[in-house]
Amino acid sequence: MDKENAYPEVGYQTAEWDMLKPPSERLMPLTHTHKLKLSDMSVRSDGEMTQYSLFDSHGNTYTQDQFDEIPDSPDIENLSDTLGKIESTEGQEKRLALAHLAKIVETNPTESTEVVSVLTKYIGNAEPAVQGEALGILETISSEQPEVVLSAVESSLNLLEESVHPLLRNEALAFLAVATEQHTEPVVDVVPRLAELLQDSSTDVVSLSKIFIYIARHDPDSLIPVTTKLELYLETEPGKAHVGILAALGYLSKTHPTMGKELIPIAIELLNTSSPTLRANSLGLLADLSDEYPTELKAILPQVTELLEDEDGKTRANATSILARVANKHPEEVEPATDQLIAALDDEMVDARFNACWALNYMESEEALDKLYEVTTQDSDEEVRTVAHQAIDSIES
Repeated sequence: MDKENAYPEVGYQTAEWDMLKPPSERLMPLTHTHKLKLSDMSVRSDGEMTQYSLFDSHGNTYTQDQFDEIPDSPDIENLSDTLGKIESTEGQEKRLALAHLAKIVETNPTESTEVVSVLTKYIGNAEPAVQGEALGILETISSEQPEVVLSAVESSLNLLEESVHPLLRNEALAFLAVATEQHTEPVVDVVPRLAELLQDSSTDVVSLSKIFIYIARHDPDSLIPVTTKLELYLETEPGKAHVGILAALGYLSKTHPTMGKELIPIAIELLNTSSPTLRANSLGLLADLSDEYPTELKAILPQVTELLEDEDGKTRANATSILARVANKHPEEVEPATDQLIAALDDEMVDARFNACWALNYMESEEALDKLYEVTTQDSDEEVRTVAHQAIDSIES
């Protein structure tokens, strides 16, 4: 095959030379090695009948000797010289200098703030491999000092467009997922575009879901226009981002309970997932909504009761929370779970024991009195002992 066919469209890719094949068939790009940043790449060792080349999109080859020139623990004193090389060179030399800079910043993120202005310039005006490396370095700095990189956020937002290569778009999302944790104002205006990206199979949905969580935490109303798209995403097969999207909608439901009602059937369906985290978060959302809609949750109380024996502690705690809140309005509906709630008073999770006390209180369960007396003297948590006392007083009054 022509050598040019082994060059990646953007970024870097390893190609394999199989010496057992005819010359026209020897070179094969290894698609799973395609990455945008040189700092994420390595040079494969050649075998007896197989050799490897690391190419960039311009056909440059990178060798182990070049990688060896980048120390694993670079000196921060080389920062200015490396930055100067980046600004004064082009092509392969600039890319290698950026990979060197990535190592320096990784080791010294809090001492590397002088690079921000230069890298921000490259985000807005450079080829994808340079943009991606710049975003990765800024992400490292942002993890320690998010306010320092805010000037780069606006440029990164321009990389969310459909015309941008997915590898670069995902680097922008990864950067934004760190940079906007405390400062979400810049991303609020692109919420509709962020929602569209959920439907793109090439999207880094984990980074995207983090951004939605931060937005929902600081400005939940900004998610109202895209709520339907977020709900539709949850109705697909559970994936890595479902926990984050569910959490974002949970924040929204707390400020707009009437909107949260639409989430009840979706959250109920997610109780059947194999993911403990997603199941626990679904229960947590249902617990929040049960204050406003206890009647709508009566039908799933048997399933919630079964989850009191789940291996996951957060799942058990959230299940007791639902039972307690429903019991506050419909105590008779929770009575079939009395034995399980009494058993929950021995749960290792403090929240599970706390919630169980409240549920038994609302149910005025005389069956639980002996165990509640035991809790008042033997439980390790002061708040649990206190609510156990309150339950006893209520039941005996």
